[in-house]
Amino acid sequence: MVFAKLNPRAIALGLGSIFLLAACSLGGSSGGNTQSASDVTVWTAWGGNELKAFQDIVKPFEASTGIKVHITTNRDSTTGIANGIAAGTDLPDIAPATTDPIQLKDWISKGAIKPVETALGDQMSAYVANTYPGLVNPPAGTTGDDPYIGIIGGKHYYLMIKFQVKGLLWYNKHLYTGQAPKTFSDLLAIDPTQYGAQKLFCAAFSSGAASGWPASDQLDNIIMRQSGPKVYTDWIEGKQKWTSPEIKQGYQALLQEVSAAHVYGGTNYVLATDFQKAGEGLFKASGSYKAGCLFLIQATFQPGLTSFANLTAGVDFDFFPHPSMGNSQFDGNYNGFYDNYAMYNNTPAARQLMQWMVTKDSQQIWASSGVGMSSNKSTTYTDPVFKAAAQIVTTGTNMLVTAGDYMPTDMRNAYWQSLLNVTSNPGSLDSELSHLDQVQAAAYKSS
Repeated sequence: MVFAKLNPRAIALGLGSIFLLAACSLGGSSGGNTQSASDVTVWTAWGGNELKAFQDIVKPFEASTGIKVHITTNRDSTTGIANGIAAGTDLPDIAPATTDPIQLKDWISKGAIKPVETALGDQMSAYVANTYPGLVNPPAGTTGDDPYIGIIGGKHYYLMIKFQVKGLLWYNKHLYTGQAPKTFSDLLAIDPTQYGAQKLFCAAFSSGAASGWPASDQLDNIIMRQSGPKVYTDWIEGKQKWTSPEIKQGYQALLQEVSAAHVYGGTNYVLATDFQKAGEGLFKASGSYKAGCLFLIQATFQPGLTSFANLTAGVDFDFFPHPSMGNSQFDGNYNGFYDNYAMYNNTPAARQLMQWMVTKDSQQIWASSGVGMSSNKSTTYTDPVFKAAAQIVTTGTNMLVTAGDYMPTDMRNAYWQSLLNVTSNPGSLDSELSHLDQVQAAAYKSS
C-alpha cells in the first residue's frame, strides 16, 4: 500500500490514523515558486504518530538551514496534483507521487515531476547504495524501467522514505517453540496439537467493502515465491492469464492454508471475521486446546491491530519470514509497500529537504519512531518487529508491490471476490479463474 494512492484497503487498514485537514489550494502565497531559497511546501497524507515523526524530521532541518517547511496534510494529493497539472497552477514543492504507472509516465512527460537524480545531485549514488536494494533497483534478472518503484527512462522519480513488509508468519511465543519452517511443505507438516493449538493457521478475510484483500496478500506472497518476479509483474499488468498453471497453483496453495484441516474456526469464521481480529486465535483457548491456531500470516503492521493489543513484541509474540515455496531462486522475493516523496518544483530549498530526508540521521528518526521501517539499510531499531523485518529485507533481493493495488479497479475487485468465493467453495476454483480471465480481457482493454 502506498499512501499516495487512496484505495479501499488503505481506508480499511487506517494505517497512520490519517486526520483529514483542510488542504491548501494549488495556488496561493505559499505556492511552489515563492521564496524558493527559504521556504518549501510539502503535502503529506500522514497523521497521528506518522505526522509527528515527520515533524521531528523537519525540526533539525529547519534549525540547521533556516528554511521554513510548510506542511499540509492532504489525504488525496494525487487528485490535487493532477488537477494542478491540468490547470497549469502551482504545485507543492514536494508531495507523494502517483503510484499509477500510466499516470506517473504522463506526469513525467509533462515535466511535472523532477528526477530524484536532480534533487540529490552528487548524493544520488550514496542514496542508492544506502537504500534497501528492492526499493531502488528493478528486480534481479530484469533490466530497464520499473514503474512500480518509480523508475522511468532510467531515472528515479520516487524518493523512498519508509516501508513495511508483508507475508510474515506470526506466532505466540509462549506456545510455539519450534524452528522456523524453511519450506511450505515443512510448514504444512507441523502438527499444531504438539504445541497445544487446535489448527495450524488463523485467517480472517472480512474488511467491509474491501473484503478479500487479506487473502490477496497471502496469495501474492505465494505466487512471487513460486513463479518469480516476471510472472508476478505480468500478472499485475494483465499479461498472465488467471487460468495459467502459475496462478492456479498459487490459489491451490492458499486453499491448503484455509482448508478445514488447517484453519481455525472453519470457512464461515474466516469469511465473517474482521481482519483486525484474525490474531485472536493465537492467544485464545479453544476447547481443550491452549490456543485456536499456531500461525497467522500478516504484515509488519500486525502489532497495531486489535488482536495484538496489550501484548509485547518479542515477549508474547514474534514472527518468521515467509517460507520458500519450493523454488529457491525466488526465495529472495518479498512483498511490501512504501511511502515515497517526489519533487515538483526544482528549488534550492526543495532540493535541500529531499537530500536531508534520506540521510542516515533523518532516516534514524523514522527507525526510532516505531511507525515504519526506514528505507536506509544502515539505521538501527529498538522495536523488535522492525529489527527482525530489517534482517529479512537485508538478505532479500526484490521487493514486489501488492498485486491487487496496481490492477484496474474492476480486476482488483473481482480478484478479491474470487478469494472469498473459493474459500467458501474450493470446488469453484476453475470457474472462478475462467471468470477472472474474462474480467481481465475487459478491464485492461478499458484501463
